[in-house]
Amino acid sequence: MQAMQAGESRPGNVAGQWSSWTAGICILIGAVFGLALVGTQAGLLSDEGFHGAQIWHMYAGNWEILDNITMIPTYHAVLALVAQALHFYHDQMHRTVTLVGALSLPWIGWYMLVRQMPAEAGRRVLQLWYFPLLFPFYFMMYTDAWAAAAVLATAMCALSGRLLWAGVAGAIAFVLRQDTIIWSALMLWLVMLDGVKLEHWRAMLRRLLLNTLCKAWPLLLLLGVVVAFVIWNKGVAVGDRSFHQEGVNPGNIYSFLIWSWVIFLPHNLQAVPRILDLMARRPAVVLMLLAGFLLYMGTYTNPHPYNQEHLRWWLHNELLYWLTQSFTFRVLAFLPVAWMVLTACVTRMPDARLNWLYPAAIASAAMHPLIEPRYYVPALLLFVLWRPLMSERWENFALIYGILMSAFMLFGSVTRLFFI
Repeated sequence: MQAMQAGESRPGNVAGQWSSWTAGICILIGAVFGLALVGTQAGLLSDEGFHGAQIWHMYAGNWEILDNITMIPTYHAVLALVAQALHFYHDQMHRTVTLVGALSLPWIGWYMLVRQMPAEAGRRVLQLWYFPLLFPFYFMMYTDAWAAAAVLATAMCALSGRLLWAGVAGAIAFVLRQDTIIWSALMLWLVMLDGVKLEHWRAMLRRLLLNTLCKAWPLLLLLGVVVAFVIWNKGVAVGDRSFHQEGVNPGNIYSFLIWSWVIFLPHNLQAVPRILDLMARRPAVVLMLLAGFLLYMGTYTNPHPYNQEHLRWWLHNELLYWLTQSFTFRVLAFLPVAWMVLTACVTRMPDARLNWLYPAAIASAAMHPLIEPRYYVPALLLFVLWRPLMSERWENFALIYGILMSAFMLFGSVTRLFFI
């Protein structure tokens, strides 16, 4: 798991620079600052109004799912039960409980990174914590931070051989956000591939079958339960089903790639020499990019009512407005789309199995009819954890860039200049 890209230099001994204590202090500083900043604002922020209403109803003894809630209200039930136990109800308390749960995310990341790249764990876990698309939601009444932590716990348990706990973590992730099931499916597939070699097809199938029945059965059982739930529920969403029906939206793929390019700008910049080398060695890549451009221009859509121009206060809707209204902007936007794809092509994961993250990420984005950057968070966090090391300079740049972007996202959201 510590393999590196050709042309990249391994950082020196960074354990002293980025120890667990250093990382922990930096995480706590961000946690205290973020919670205090959100607490200065009167009222609820964006969709906190929907989640707050569900929590209040449960706190008051009404356990019905409100019509504007799409996920199973497990998160809301936990906050309501905490408020009942303390005999105290306040929005800032709910945010604090959310933050306490969110702090499990860097702990899980640290556990995974210490096994994978111990000298780099401190700095990488800070990159994980200061992740711009997720950082503001540590301090708000949203399910995303808890769901992301549960997805990482599923990956941690699955890849360390604790398959029963992987099934439990995957189930927790599902009842927090139903769309996380795709990551349990990915972990199932990775466990199935453990030790599989592309040799004789009978030996390969035998290994796949043994891995599935003897090791991965908790995750397989979870997928079966989810299928039964979807059939019984007549869909994935609960509550607000009319605007969250199942479907495939190719526009979400392009949005995912653009946001990924912005978030991972340092990685895209450091990949430029390898991208140019790839294009020089394989001229067919240029033809594939041309075909990709035609596909992109021919399949881009933005049909969802929640993604239209009357909701341009959301940053992702502002992006979609220009992609939809301006032909020139849409053409130029293919540059980050193609750049991100090429960066992925020249970024080989330390374990070949982990390259399955790429198609899973695309599928996860496409399966949502609503274009929403928060849906991309689990895939991008897994990339942060699994990607190979860069040089010392680029790793520091990625950390500083992530902290600045996180502060920008939090400040804009809290002051109501925009929302992610």
